[in-house]
Amino acid sequence: FKHLKYPLVTVSSPPPRFTLREWYLNNHHHYRTAQDQQQKAARVTAESNRLCNLISEVTKLNKAEVDNTLGERIKDTEYWKKENEIQKEECCKEEEALLIYKERITGALVSLKQQAQTSKKCIILREGRLGIDQVHDDVERELLKEAETIEGVQSLLHRTLEQANEQIRLLRSAKYFLDRDNEDKATALKIDKYCGNLQETSLNLSTHHEVASLDPSRNITREEWEHFSKKFIERAAKDVNNTRPLRSYIDILLKQVTEDLLNQYRVTNESFSRRIRETRDAKIKLENEHHEVIHNIHSGMGK
Repeated sequence: FKHLKYPLVTVSSPPPRFTLREWYLNNHHHYRTAQDQQQKAARVTAESNRLCNLISEVTKLNKAEVDNTLGERIKDTEYWKKENEIQKEECCKEEEALLIYKERITGALVSLKQQAQTSKKCIILREGRLGIDQVHDDVERELLKEAETIEGVQSLLHRTLEQANEQIRLLRSAKYFLDRDNEDKATALKIDKYCGNLQETSLNLSTHHEVASLDPSRNITREEWEHFSKKFIERAAKDVNNTRPLRSYIDILLKQVTEDLLNQYRVTNESFSRRIRETRDAKIKLENEHHEVIHNIHSGMGK
């Protein structure tokens, strides 16, 4: 063997031989295994179909319940949004009306300022009387009373103007919060209506990665939501109800002030008229006496 040129090739042992019975048994085994797997697959398929049908029914029931709840939510939101808009309109009407009353008060104050200047000018001019004519008469008393009345009315109207300005501020504040709540409800309606129109076949139903999960601790109850919605409406209604009596008060105040000033104006003018008549009569008498004295003097000198 040392002189062999090529190495020896190892011959493998022949494959095992099986009997025909073993062949049949092996085929029967694989056949039964395949049948068992098919039966298991059929059972899994049937169970999957059952679960799919069950989940589909549960999903439909849940969707119907959610749609019903969502529909009620939309109706509630639309109701409170409408109430919000109605109350805002009332606030706008009252603000416009109160602005007109504010202009009336401002106009009255401008007129009173001119009247006060006239009264003070009369008082100052009467200080120019000479001698015995610088008497503390009815005219002076009525002029001082008129100036005092005007000053009191000015003070009262200034306080009323401050009340009107504050009420206008409250109405505008109420409108601001109503606008904000109205915008929030409009956004909520848009979202809820979009959700209500979603179907199982709608596209892009998967949750986006950017969307944050809901935090149950930040959710509010239905009662809290209704209370929050009512709060701004009730506040605005309160401000509107407070504005109406204020306008009535301004009406009565301006009417009373006008009557008081006109009465004082008439009394002052009457005192002026009496005093002018008295002064004119006294002047005529003095002039007559003066003429009589001059006449007597000339008569005496003629003799």
